[in-house]
Amino acid sequence: MLCAVFIAGLASAQARTYTKLSPVTKDASGHSTVTATVTDDTGQPVGSGAVSLVDVTSGATRWLSGAALDAQGAVTFRLNALAAGDHALHAEFAGTKTDTASNSQPMSLHTDATAVPDFTITLAPTTFTVTAGGTAATTITITPVNGFTGFISLSCSGLPIDYVTCNNAPANLEITSAAAQTAVMNIQTTAGDSTDALLHRQGRPGGPLARGDGAYLALLPGVVGLGWLARKRRKLMRGMMLLLAVSVMLVSTSGCSALYWYYHLGPLFGGTPTGTYTITVTAQTSNGVTAAEHSASVALTVQ
Repeated sequence: MLCAVFIAGLASAQARTYTKLSPVTKDASGHSTVTATVTDDTGQPVGSGAVSLVDVTSGATRWLSGAALDAQGAVTFRLNALAAGDHALHAEFAGTKTDTASNSQPMSLHTDATAVPDFTITLAPTTFTVTAGGTAATTITITPVNGFTGFISLSCSGLPIDYVTCNNAPANLEITSAAAQTAVMNIQTTAGDSTDALLHRQGRPGGPLARGDGAYLALLPGVVGLGWLARKRRKLMRGMMLLLAVSVMLVSTSGCSALYWYYHLGPLFGGTPTGTYTITVTAQTSNGVTAAEHSASVALTVQ
């Protein structure tokens, strides 16, 4: 009973959201796009979280793309060579710790058949959540259209510099028939360093304080002070100055010094920052005369 009340309390702490999908428009490059927007009960935009674009046709669900919401609570998806026929598109907001998940109403879309050889790209899943240092993977599916054959190269972009890496296995696909081909994109985030990790990296069991040097440092002023008290008063001032100099020297070369840690063990690294990132997968092909390029994206949330 108490657990149910606690869970209900957590749910009520989340703000209700509403997801909408705009009509199809054209971008500057002439590609068809749709825009998803997410708002809360007050009509204010939800400026964080991940949204997926889903195609439900004849009962089959295809995850087309995923992306992070911008500060205006919106994300625009490019429709990459949808197969000819009728489609039912909707957007799914994954929700956050403070906002509930929500789906848009389905939007009907009809695409005409074309005789041009082409291909489509889809990803599954299109959203995932990891902790810093964790990995995620999504399956890339390339489906040939109208007898397309040839080599397709895969690449990823939109990665936070120095924080996230990705690789596609394989990086190139050869389409020789009407069968779809798949590859896997692996995403690796970066964990933050800790003091223990830095010590381990240096091959040391512990810093000066861990080895007990801190205790010697704490006792040193008292021991030295007793010796000075036995001296003549006229030497007291000179002794205090010497004690200060020695103490500064010891601290500067011990684990108590920030400079010591920086120069000897390296700076602490916080790892991949928390947040939601849009990572784009691009598929390109060229036969020397014509070229085609399609892309899809995933939303990576780091907690």
